Amino acid sequence: MSSGRAMPVVFLALALGVRAAEGGFSNDREQKVRYLLNFTEYVEWPAKAFADAKAPIVIGIIGEDPFGDVLTTQAAEHRGRRRLEVRRFKGIMEFRGQETPGRRQDELVAKRKQKARALRACHVLYVSRSEDAFLPQVFKTVRKANVLTVGDRPSFARQRRGGVIGFFEGDSGLSFEINLAAAGAAELKISSKLLALAKVIRKEESSPKP
Repeated sequence: MSSGRAMPVVFLALALGVRAAEGGFSNDREQKVRYLLNFTEYVEWPAKAFADAKAPIVIGIIGEDPFGDVLTTQAAEHRGRRRLEVRRFKGIMEFRGQETPGRRQDELVAKRKQKARALRACHVLYVSRSEDAFLPQVFKTVRKANVLTVGDRPSFARQRRGGVIGFFEGDSGLSFEINLAAAGAAELKISSKLLALAKVIRKEESSPKP
């Protein structure tokens, strides 16, 4: 990240909506949307994660979408290093495909692979609570891909092979924790300014994989 984009931590905190009243966000949904958008400015992906210099940063939502038009609208208005593109996935179970009479098995396998590639092509992936029962499958699908996984349930970012960023309710409102081992496995570089605002989970603090 270029030093020209450096921002004092106090202003970064406001931009991310750490303090809802000061940040002016009306609800939890809008706060999380601002977090997702600003994460794209304080996380660095390897060059291989993009097709070219003009390729967008893709924000994926898997499962029931809690953001709707709010995310789509604000992503279109966001001005950052790259334009933002939002993609939505019904849920990890759709990646299993469905057996139907007369359908060739090789076509089903090809469809599964295509959907998995689309999920792995996301740069940020918000995992909805509707996927709670399928987290191991989600993490397995994006493993070894350059995906910043984000969720908002206890333990999301506390697994050795789990998510990178997890939202939680702190003493002063919505906050987040970052799993450094998960970020490293995805080859993501987290800005020190972002880490200064987070509860950092180190390898020795991680729980066994789910």
